[in-house]
Amino acid sequence: MKKENFSYDVSAITGFTDQVGGMLLSESLVGANTPKFANVRLGIKGTQAVNLLTSDLAVQDGACGWSQSGTTSFTQVNLATCPSRVNESFCPDALYGTYQSLLLAPGQTEEVIPFEQMIADLKVKQIQEHIESKLWGATVAGGDCFDGFKTLIATGQTGVGNSAGTIFSATAAYGTAGNPITEVDLLINALSDDAMSRDDLNVFMSYANFRLYVQALTKENFYADYIKEANITGNMIAQHPNSNVYIIPTKGLNGSNQVVIGPKEYMIVGFDLLSDSEQFDIWWSRDNDEVRFRANFNYGAVIPDFSTIYFATNNL
Repeated sequence: MKKENFSYDVSAITGFTDQVGGMLLSESLVGANTPKFANVRLGIKGTQAVNLLTSDLAVQDGACGWSQSGTTSFTQVNLATCPSRVNESFCPDALYGTYQSLLLAPGQTEEVIPFEQMIADLKVKQIQEHIESKLWGATVAGGDCFDGFKTLIATGQTGVGNSAGTIFSATAAYGTAGNPITEVDLLINALSDDAMSRDDLNVFMSYANFRLYVQALTKENFYADYIKEANITGNMIAQHPNSNVYIIPTKGLNGSNQVVIGPKEYMIVGFDLLSDSEQFDIWWSRDNDEVRFRANFNYGAVIPDFSTIYFATNNL
């Protein structure tokens, strides 16, 4: 008697997104602009408490005996993340009447579509832009599960100062209202002394205001030393003259004149990325005879409440 094994061995023909799906999703989320300059927390599902350690140091005169002084305490802020997904299907039959039919495999069963890698790369960029927009513009009042940085870093919030700024102007001279360099100076001056001593302060603004800021640097002959880098995605970084403060453009503030400053450590961004439920897949669905795309992910933002003015806004 003989027994034959007719099961399929498909280990050598895994789909391309099975090999790089996790990498693409990670690039989409953490690769957005703001998370590069924020405190990224991973492994968050739903809402998670972020523990913060604070201490009042009380130094006493040296003497015998024991006299209690100072306190060390833990506080918490809740970091809520919004679960999101993207589902899209591609029917190869729709390509039969187009030039892309020449790129399809022979036969009437199409298990792949043309330009799969290009589609995946485009989805990465689109998810990045969506995340960037939400990290700044999300509002609980608008139906989101968390408030973005535009709402969190606003006048009247605990630990947020107000520079009473003026809209950036391309013609305002340095030292006058509306000059981009001067407006950032005012933003820095709105911070507490303890905040000014930090080495991780970043200023965020729209790309339109960033261009005006760079033009102002150029007019003042600061561009050679303070325009740090540019790459093909258009993400640029500038260093504010005579300081360790960096200027960051973000699409999350596009269309707004709001400019904010804050330390990287306290701008907290949360993702999961450690969960098997987060996937970036493109596969052929035999039941539906179509190629399908799926991405599941979550994201959120929060800043801690301190009595020290660690953040400031121009109140625009």
